[in-house]
Amino acid sequence: MNIAPIILCGGSGSRLWPLSRAHAPKQFHRLAGRKTMLVATLDRVAAANGNEELYGSACVIGSTHFAAEISEQCRTSIADIDSIILEPCMRETSAAIAAAIAELADTDPNQIVLVLPSDHHVTDIKSFNSVMQTAAQSVAVSGGIMTIGIKPTRPETQFGYIEHADDDGPIYDVLRFKEKPNAEDAKAFLEAGSFFWNGGIFMFRVKDMVTELERQQPDIWHHAKLASQNGKREGNLLFLREADFERCKKISIDYGIMQSATHIRTIEASFDWSDLGSWNRLYEISPQDKNNNVLIGDIVSHKVSNSYIRVQDRPVAVAGIDDLVIVSLADALMVVHRDKSHMVKELHNQISKTSWPPKMVNTSGKTVPYIDTVKNWVFDKALPFWAEHGFDYKFGGAHEALDYAGNPVDLGQRRLRVTARQIYCYAKAYELGWNRDECVRITDHCLNTLITTGWHDDGGFIHLYNPDGTIQDDMRDMYDQCFVLLAMATLWQATKSPLAKEWGEKTLKFVDETLADPDLGGYFETTKKPDIRRANPHMHFFEAMLAWYEATGEQDYLDRAAKLVDLFKTKFFDHENWRVHEMFDTSWTPLEDGTNLVEPGHHYEWVWLLLRYSKMSGDRSVYNYARKIYATALSFGHHVKTDGVAQFVNADGTNLSPIGRMWCQTEALKASIAMEQHNMHVDGNLQVRMLDQLYNRYLNTPIEGGWYDGIDDKGHVVSENMPSSTFYHVFCAFIEYLEHKDAL
Repeated sequence: MNIAPIILCGGSGSRLWPLSRAHAPKQFHRLAGRKTMLVATLDRVAAANGNEELYGSACVIGSTHFAAEISEQCRTSIADIDSIILEPCMRETSAAIAAAIAELADTDPNQIVLVLPSDHHVTDIKSFNSVMQTAAQSVAVSGGIMTIGIKPTRPETQFGYIEHADDDGPIYDVLRFKEKPNAEDAKAFLEAGSFFWNGGIFMFRVKDMVTELERQQPDIWHHAKLASQNGKREGNLLFLREADFERCKKISIDYGIMQSATHIRTIEASFDWSDLGSWNRLYEISPQDKNNNVLIGDIVSHKVSNSYIRVQDRPVAVAGIDDLVIVSLADALMVVHRDKSHMVKELHNQISKTSWPPKMVNTSGKTVPYIDTVKNWVFDKALPFWAEHGFDYKFGGAHEALDYAGNPVDLGQRRLRVTARQIYCYAKAYELGWNRDECVRITDHCLNTLITTGWHDDGGFIHLYNPDGTIQDDMRDMYDQCFVLLAMATLWQATKSPLAKEWGEKTLKFVDETLADPDLGGYFETTKKPDIRRANPHMHFFEAMLAWYEATGEQDYLDRAAKLVDLFKTKFFDHENWRVHEMFDTSWTPLEDGTNLVEPGHHYEWVWLLLRYSKMSGDRSVYNYARKIYATALSFGHHVKTDGVAQFVNADGTNLSPIGRMWCQTEALKASIAMEQHNMHVDGNLQVRMLDQLYNRYLNTPIEGGWYDGIDDKGHVVSENMPSSTFYHVFCAFIEYLEHKDAL
């Protein structure tokens, strides 16, 4: 038969709030098993699933905002994906289906198409395929439009109905469609025995649907075709042209076509089916324990029965309750009686009219927005605290770390890069107007340390100091040079210090003459030129060049950044697996000996930098790379119980590190902000999630303005002190957040 599946991947699933939201609808969640709803739908009609003679390649159509998520989940499916069609705006199912068949209308009008929502639950795949085969045989002979009718099992008021003729079955003529009935009518429909639930599943030959579109919705058909023809292709992605698609009328296929179609029939579904349209329906299809409970997450229960409890953010203890749905996420707690879970939609409607996420409460008990909380931490707590305790005015530079009482910790060495990072923080603070006399005192002290004891006679900045300020390791490390370059760019932009420009140029000259690889591109790790190379120093050189371009406007710096983008595309990015390689041999071949782990924090950091580059250069070619590595980090890089970003994970997504360092959380926050700024966001809630992580776990220290650097996957603190180098990460992320909120 070679049925062409078209998967509709729109909708917000508001009845499963707070898990399903506009920015993360239910089709992208694992609600009933190990697969997401979208992947389960694709696998159901995959030729590779023993259906070679029944199904061809699939097409998925959904919002441009979910391009990364859809692409990632299509990649994890066993289905052969012909195309992913991306809608620039929402125009309901009539326009979506029209756009999905536009090309087939010209190339293969007799093709049989199966339209499936991406959020239905079916377990009996054999029966499902049998029904589809019978339907396709009928459509091939008789044409028209076939719907899949679901035999009602209860008087349901949340579904539309199909009234069918008194035929022999399993295929019936359709007499009429009925929208969602009241309780009395729903009971009458069930008793009549001549009604099916309308499952929103359709099958037709392309030419038959085109005939109906041309007759009933000619404007939609015209503009949807133009949107497809004028769209932009990137691999198997088709971005519909917005100027055409936005002119399509908003109307569902049920209203726009089905109610007045000239030749329409229905086939009874002999398979189990659920649209998971409420928490109660999800409860009914989920495995239950001996007390008829569904418990997902870290839950302790006592004398609880017939309840659905799902938690993602913290341990939850419940006792003495029955017939409830409890869903606890990082930014929302929802409790509803299980038999009244349909009310969640009305609850969601009320919430959507308010300011969400909720406010935070500070130590005085006063409710304040995140913006005020962030500003208070940066300007009133952290900057003053580290200005007083973070610098060594006897031996020079910055302390490597402080303990949780604010005292310096002797770790036997000090990294030069830490002093450079503190210059960045206090130069940026100067630019923002915070205590400029104090900023000058600190940046002068740190700069003096760098240029009097840190600069090597042969050029470049040394690697390590002893705690007494003497040189411990005079190796010149590329990573260190990058942070000196970033510090000098920020200091030059803030103060126009001639020394900043002079030492920035000297450092760049040293990098060009000593560490650059003129043959294979990129830069060597150190002056000792070891037999490995890393992406990480190149990422920070990229950051430094963007900072210099922002500070000076000189094209040379942007050109240097463009070369780093080319290196990212050709060497660092794994096009097959959507990850960033970290470790290489000297010929730029990725190491695959167990050392080349995936670092979710670096993925998020690359997203932020690539999109920052795009904003400066106008180069949108990096968008697709940013989408893909963002999706990888979001899908595989977070701890299940705490939601924290892990330090690393194996290339195959296994062996997630139990530790999440603070810098990984801040990079996720920055990436989320950048994605939103470029209208590419697939999880707008990530900003709130990461702010919750930072405030509820990492910044909750005995000293205001300090931090816990490491939290494990159970929420326990594992760091022994506060590394000074972390200030660069959290300061940068918070300033990005405040600038994004136009709060500076």
